[in-house]
Amino acid sequence: MRVVNKAQKRKRSLDTAGRKSLGLMLALVLTLWGCHKEPIRLGLAGVITGPWADLGIHARNGARLAVEEINRRGGVSGRVLELLVQNDEGTLEGAKRARELLVAQGASVIIGHMLSTQCLDALPELERIGVPLFSPVASSALLTGKKDLFFRLRPDSQAPANFLARHLITRGLDRVGILYDATNPGYTEPWVSALTQTLESLGGHVVLTKGFSRLEKGTEVSLAEAVLEKEPRAVVLVASAQETAQLLVAMRRAKIQSSFFGVGWAQTDRLITEAGRAAEFLILATNDPPLEEVPEAAEFVHAYRERFGMAPNFAAARSYDTVRFLVQALESVGGRPERLRKALAESREFHGLFGRLTMDAYGDVHGESYLVGVRDGRFVKLAPQ
Repeated sequence: MRVVNKAQKRKRSLDTAGRKSLGLMLALVLTLWGCHKEPIRLGLAGVITGPWADLGIHARNGARLAVEEINRRGGVSGRVLELLVQNDEGTLEGAKRARELLVAQGASVIIGHMLSTQCLDALPELERIGVPLFSPVASSALLTGKKDLFFRLRPDSQAPANFLARHLITRGLDRVGILYDATNPGYTEPWVSALTQTLESLGGHVVLTKGFSRLEKGTEVSLAEAVLEKEPRAVVLVASAQETAQLLVAMRRAKIQSSFFGVGWAQTDRLITEAGRAAEFLILATNDPPLEEVPEAAEFVHAYRERFGMAPNFAAARSYDTVRFLVQALESVGGRPERLRKALAESREFHGLFGRLTMDAYGDVHGESYLVGVRDGRFVKLAPQ
C-alpha cells in the first residue's frame, strides 16, 4: 500500500489550485481581449407600435433571440453581436428616420422593414448610405429581380397569389371580390394584380376590386355592403391581421354567404384574437406554414416561448433566420462587417427553420405556397381541394 504524507497531499492540493487559478486567469484574459474588440452592430428597423406592431415586435424578438444564442457561442470570429433597434412606426417618414439613426449608430446592416412599401421607398437611398437592407418579411413582387442592396429570406407574393387563383377556380369560385389595404400599396397592389391576371386567364372574373385606407368606424360596414351588391362567390382580403379580422367580422354579421380568403400578412395571433370564431371561416394563401407543424422549428418555438412568454409568429421565425443568415455571411469574410456587402452579393444556400433556401444573385429566395386555416384557436395547414 502506497503511503501519502501530509506534505505530498499539500503539494497536490496547491498544484490543483494553481491549475484552476491559471485556467480562470486565461479565461479572464480571453474575455477581456474579446471585450476590447469592436462589436458587430446589426440594426433593426420595424413597426413596434400601432396596428401592425404584431410584425415588428415579433421580428425584434426573433432577432434578439438569435443574437443572444450566437453571443453565448462566442459571437462571430471572437466579436459579439449588438442589436440596435429603432421603431419605424410603419410609415415612410419613420422608416427613413430609423435608417438614419441606425447608420449613425454604426449598424453594418439594417434588418427591416416589415412593410414592402417602406422597402421600396428605401431602394434609391441604399446605394448612397452603403448599408444593406435585409427584410425578414417584405414579400412584394416589385422587389424581385433587382440588383441592389436589398435582400430577403421570404419568397415574394406572386406564388401564393397564383396558387390561390388556381385553388379558387378548382373549387368553382370563379366570381371573386377583392378588398385591399391601400396604405401598403407596395405589397397589396402586386398581390391584387397577380391574383386578377391568373384568375382571369383561367376563366374566372373579378367582380369587385376596392381599396381602403384605415378602417374607421363604419368603413367596414360600407365595404360589406359593396360586397353584398356584387354577390361574389369568394372574397379575398389583402390586408393585415387587424383589418382582415374587422372586415371578416363585418361580413359575417352582414350574412354574406361568400367563401373568405386572406393573405400571409394576416397570419398572426392578432387575427385569431380579434376575429374570434369568425377566423375559422377564413383561408390564408401564404409563404409560411404554421410553425407548430414544422419539425425543424420545434426547438426555436420552445426557446422563444421561454424567453418572451408567447408563441412566435412567422415574422419572429424569419427574423431569427435573417440574423443566422447574416452570421453565416459574416463568417465567410472572417467576421469583417465592411466586407458583408460583398458576401451578400454571392448566391448562397441556407438551412433555416422553414428548410433549405437558396438566395440568388438578386437577393431573392423562392419557396412553396400554402393554404392555412384556423382550427381551435391556432393556425393549421390545409390540403388544397
